[in-house]
Amino acid sequence: MESKNYAIAISLILAFVLITATTTGIPTTSFKNVLAQVENGSLQDENIGMSQEGMSQDQTSESESTAFNPEEIIKKEARGLGDADLGEVQEVTGEFIVTQKGTVDKDVFYIPTNLVDHFDGSTVFFTVTEEEAKQYKRD
Repeated sequence: MESKNYAIAISLILAFVLITATTTGIPTTSFKNVLAQVENGSLQDENIGMSQEGMSQDQTSESESTAFNPEEIIKKEARGLGDADLGEVQEVTGEFIVTQKGTVDKDVFYIPTNLVDHFDGSTVFFTVTEEEAKQYKRD
């Protein structure tokens, strides 16, 4: 009975976190995986142990990662917080990712690599809003 109450509590907490994450633009893949495990009853006590990052190891997503190979993000879409369009990745220098937005009036952004949130295989997500990205715009 205690396990069932524990699973319900986890489900409620994860639902709240999922709603909060969705409204703030935080990637929600791992939260959705845990919530699905709770709902189908497959989340067992041995799966609840947390790693140092705060998530069980089987819940980390390989498709959403902060680590990326610079060559694989070239010509990929770049997005910021609030689905801000930052164009397309053109090159990766030592400490900057250069993106270009537009075809006629081209905006070029030099965004620091430490502002990468994650790369999902087709889009590089940054932790900047459209307004904040303006400070990285160069002519």
